Amino acid sequence: MAGQANVNIEDKQWAVAFASTPSELVQGLGGIPEISQGTGMLFDLGFGQIITVTTEPMLFPLDIAFFSEELVITEIYRNIQPGYLVTSNSPARYFLEVNAGEFAGINSGSQASFEFLTPVSTVASSDWVTPMISFMGFTLMVFFAAGMVARPWQ
Repeated sequence: MAGQANVNIEDKQWAVAFASTPSELVQGLGGIPEISQGTGMLFDLGFGQIITVTTEPMLFPLDIAFFSEELVITEIYRNIQPGYLVTSNSPARYFLEVNAGEFAGINSGSQASFEFLTPVSTVASSDWVTPMISFMGFTLMVFFAAGMVARPWQ
């Protein structure tokens, strides 16, 4: 379940769901018929990177803002209709999706603040050790099983 947070930019505030786990980041607001004014979803990718957002599963238009690690808006995309890809031009760590039109009067360079209302987990940088160990264990099991099948009990 996504955490909860308040996002403040200039004189505006949004009560948002906070997505940071892989499943939350993928699901986002996809498939939801609508959200109330003054709400949205804040996404944390864990570190600054070029971000591509798909609005393919969306059912309503969005405004999308990308934020640096310092919570400064690097880019804003307005009135993005369902079915499009939006890619940041510069690295960002966070992005915020709200109803189309809610970023009126807000521009790149604006400072934001986030107030987390529930404990949240953050995305860790890539850990290749755990999946590699799991893969090696699975591979060994396959070799043992294949060896047993290839040599019937005598």
